Amino acid sequence: MFEVDLHLHTTYSDGTLDPAELVSLCASRGLSVIAISDHDSTEALPEALATARGYDGLKVIPAIELSTDIPGSEIHILGYY
Repeated sequence: MFEVDLHLHTTYSDGTLDPAELVSLCASRGLSVIAISDHDSTEALPEALATARGYDGLKVIPAIELSTDIPGSEIHILGYY
């Protein structure tokens, strides 16, 4: 069985942990697949991918959460890879 979280944010958007801290926390909690999907930014990905190399069995999927406005609201679209 895999433990997966495909919607995580770092301090590069509205998260509270930097990329290395987030990857380390996920590994310590037993997750095997995560996606770093900051709002409108991929800046966290190099650090997250580098940190994940130190954890056997942890895969980081590069992602982004794109923001767009529509009349009277806002939509967020998740993109993977």
